[in-house]
Formats: sequence, C-alpha cells, structure tokens
Amino acid sequence: MNLVSRGDIVRLDSRHLLDSLAAIPYVRGRTLLDIGTGPGLPGIPLAIAQPDACVTLWERMARRVRFLQMACRELDLQNVAIQECDFEKATRSLESPAFDTVVARAVAPVETLWPMMRDHVSADGCLIVYSHVAKPEDAQQNSTLDQDGVAKKSPLVGMEEVAYAVPGLAQKHYLQLMPRTARTGHRPHETLSHE
Repeated sequence: MNLVSRGDIVRLDSRHLLDSLAAIPYVRGRTLLDIGTGPGLPGIPLAIAQPDACVTLWERMARRVRFLQMACRELDLQNVAIQECDFEKATRSLESPAFDTVVARAVAPVETLWPMMRDHVSADGCLIVYSHVAKPEDAQQNSTLDQDGVAKKSPLVGMEEVAYAVPGLAQKHYLQLMPRTARTGHRPHETLSHE
C-alpha cells in the first residue's frame, strides 16, 4: 500500500520494527498514544511487545486508518484502538483521557509537538519523540540561536535525550523524553551556552 518507502523494504526489520521498540524502557503506565502513526509505527510493535498496555493509534488519513484496522485484525491485537484523528487539531476535553505515554516517530520536532501534546499527557506521563540520526541538541541549538548567539525561541526545560543503537544500522539514534512536568521558556534575550 506504499506506506513505507520502497528503499526501506530490505531493512524493514532494523529501520522500522527494531527502531520502534527502542522506547520500551521509557514507556510509562498502561496507556499509550501513538500520534501520526502512519503504517502503525511505532504503535503496533509496542502493542505486540506490551500486551497489557492499552495502545491508541491516531492517524489523519482514512486510507491508512483502513490499513491499520486490517493489520490489527490480522494480528488479533485486542489492546489497540484506532482513531482517525489529526493530532494538530486535537484538543483534550475533560471527558477525553490523558495518556501515560505519547509517542511520535517521524512526525515533527519535539519543540513543535510538545505545546500541542502536553495536555494529552497524564500527570506522571511522558512524551517520547524518536529523533533519528542527528543529535537532537545540535538541531535544537541551530534552530534556537540567532547569529549573535541570542535565543530566538524558548528551549525545552526538563527534556532528556537518550542515545540508542539499532541492530543492523550503523548510526546512533536518539529519543527525546519530555515528562509532563517539563516546560518551555527562559528569560527574554537569555543567551544559551555553546558547551
């Protein structure tokens, strides 16, 4: 169904399945939300590896939602709920649940996702963003400092970056972990260190 790049077919196990499982040590609680899941990555591998977790997949494209429904039926995954949902427009009401873990893989930078997803994370929960290959702090420094070294936008305070290796792939990958208590912001015109 052309949901994964043809070039990735030969390395599907390492590039997609094993990589998806990297978040397992950092998953909190029993409810997990995968936003912009596409073909079900990382949500379906995480649901298989953690059968006691309740996994929700959000995908905005109806064609992908139909594929996800078929895949979950074929795999007999009883712990997965699929919702056609555009996470960029999703607002949380008092009736809708917060999730212990929210994951995003190949969706958007953590700086973009955190303001949109923070309210969907439970009080003790965490947002996990898969940030492949490039070290996240390098990308963040490049995007948050102007030519004089002055911050252009608020950094994320409380974010943890974790490097991990994927069997079969040469380069290190990174997870960015944002606990619910994390925040954005610093004093205006505060310069950031280049350490």
